[in-house]
Amino acid sequence: MQTRRAGEVVLGALVCWMLAACGGDKVKVQGHVTNGGGQQSQGLTDGAPALAGDGTVSAAATVRISRVVASGDLTTLAEADVEADGSYMLELDGAGQRLIIEAVNRAGVTVGSAVLDSTTPQTGQEVRTAPPITSESSLEAEVFVQMARDGDAANSVDTVDLRARLNAEQAAAVRGQLKETATESVEALAAAVRAAQATRIKAYTRAGVAVTQEQLFSASLDASAQLDAALDAGGQSAAGAYDTFFAAVRAATPQANDAQDQQAEREASVAYRMAVDARLSSGAGIAVADVSLRAAAALEARVTEAAVKALLQGASATDLTVQQANTAATSLRANLSSATSASAAATAWANYNTQLATGGSTSVMGAQLGVTSSNQLAFDSAVHVGAQAGATLEATLGTVLEQSGKASATVLSDAVVSAFSTYDAAVRGGASATLTAFGPKATTGVELLIISEGSFRLR
Repeated sequence: MQTRRAGEVVLGALVCWMLAACGGDKVKVQGHVTNGGGQQSQGLTDGAPALAGDGTVSAAATVRISRVVASGDLTTLAEADVEADGSYMLELDGAGQRLIIEAVNRAGVTVGSAVLDSTTPQTGQEVRTAPPITSESSLEAEVFVQMARDGDAANSVDTVDLRARLNAEQAAAVRGQLKETATESVEALAAAVRAAQATRIKAYTRAGVAVTQEQLFSASLDASAQLDAALDAGGQSAAGAYDTFFAAVRAATPQANDAQDQQAEREASVAYRMAVDARLSSGAGIAVADVSLRAAAALEARVTEAAVKALLQGASATDLTVQQANTAATSLRANLSSATSASAAATAWANYNTQLATGGSTSVMGAQLGVTSSNQLAFDSAVHVGAQAGATLEATLGTVLEQSGKASATVLSDAVVSAFSTYDAAVRGGASATLTAFGPKATTGVELLIISEGSFRLR
């Protein structure tokens, strides 16, 4: 990460001195530099993204924690030595949010980095534990700095959401690229995260949820601190740590219910994937595009599973129906975890949607409604309405991709949210009219149909 301007270390030291002169307790941040995330030669000097990997611990001499300022430049707030085991302890003169921690070699070159969402410790702790510096954390930091470089104010970026959208497999794909291509991938991912965050807020607004980016970010900070501590400790699997993290984030955002979360994420996911596809769908970027689509598919699966479970529980569905939905969701997540291509992820989603609603009377929707031979026609008519609306949505999103894929986050998010608004209205209007025979259960059936036809769609 070569974004520091000459003299900024001095400026950072001056800021720290001024804060200390005014009094105030020291803020402590501890963490580890690791070799996790695969092989990358250290001592980079050519400006390529520094994505850690094997040899990072032995290469790292110091760590420095910095604030991201205009144009992606970094202002150092504090530095500390890295111990032989990769551990470090930083002391700052004041609290902060959305900071960058860099592992630096003896030549002053960054070899890995991480985003620290906030210096506020986990509840009950006095020291904030930072996420371990790995290839994944380094990609997250590179993308955050790129967003600032592209014109986003650092304090407007939801870094917790950013980190949720990037994973170790994406970092490995970028790490394997040449300098120019890796830089292009980071730029594409920055545009994708920007589009996703803009779309998510607009989708919430359309659903009647009054929430801002800052509110979502602030509400998730305690969950972020818990996640960082769990990843640093290494006692539980990464998957388990993230399961706990996503559950905590949902619990901390009561402004929206699970169904509204699902609507917001499906639309954010589409915008994210369009931005990636528009920039990396050919040439050396294909591998990064493919793994990014799979990452989005897995993230969307989490909120969809929660939304379906909440819908069925709210409708007092039978235990057998709930178990059927849980089995379908478990299968989806397993298939996504083992998918080695974006098309395989799309197939996993198609199979899930069949089990959820479009597969007929044996689907979760069919079980919930209690489909029999006497009302089968009404059920089939509703599914047909959903299929028609889904086809229209697919065509509309295809046009958006062709015309707006590389457009600003504002243009892209407006187009995606508008497409889903039309889709939702078509399904609710048409399917509700055909499901009247099912009485009060019809409402849940319509919502399940909307999810099944409007969830993850691969262009």
